Amino acid sequence: MIRHASPLRAENLRGLPPATVITADIDPLRSEGQAYAQRLKNDGVVVKSTNYTNVTHEFFGMGAVVDKAKQAVGEAAAGLRSGFGRSL
Repeated sequence: MIRHASPLRAENLRGLPPATVITADIDPLRSEGQAYAQRLKNDGVVVKSTNYTNVTHEFFGMGAVVDKAKQAVGEAAAGLRSGFGRSL
């Protein structure tokens, strides 16, 4: 049996740092990403979760041609800057 590593399998997610979870509307992994964001919230972790509509799994790397990708990259960067204590 093949076992996949997934943070959703963890007993407890308490104590993790704040997280930014970005999902794409047309993505077979969307529900898993959204479930992960909810688990983090349930375990007391600060989470910013955004689902970008009408885009596919690989949209994040298409900033040159997809406006929502630029937005998502900006959101991820803001989350990282905030996590490392830098002003936006």
